[in-house]
Amino acid sequence: MLTKSRLYHVTRLWVELTRQLHRTVAPEMQHQFGSRIGLLLIGAAVYISTVEGRPMTASGLAAFVGMPRATLIRRLARLRRLGIVDKVGGTYRTTAKRLDQLSRNDQAAPLVRLVRATHEKLR
Repeated sequence: MLTKSRLYHVTRLWVELTRQLHRTVAPEMQHQFGSRIGLLLIGAAVYISTVEGRPMTASGLAAFVGMPRATLIRRLARLRRLGIVDKVGGTYRTTAKRLDQLSRNDQAAPLVRLVRATHEKLR
């Protein structure tokens, strides 16, 4: 069970991880963070499925992120226009160009520090 203190720390960690992930994955959209959080969530889900070698369909992605399929498809279309996601057959994948950008711009250290600091506070 989460106490109020633990809930606070976990919630704060979630917000900070989301902001750092946004800086890492979509630095060109940093000024639009709040209004683009759905795109970030979908882009992250596509990235996960790409890296795991199991690209997902729109239905699978919608179930994974907990979003209506119609909304997800509209947002996938935007990610495709931005060059972040490709549609291959009936599945979606992170573009090779975006994967290359992410590998060159590895900012894992701030994420690891956030998790470790929160872990210490939850002890």
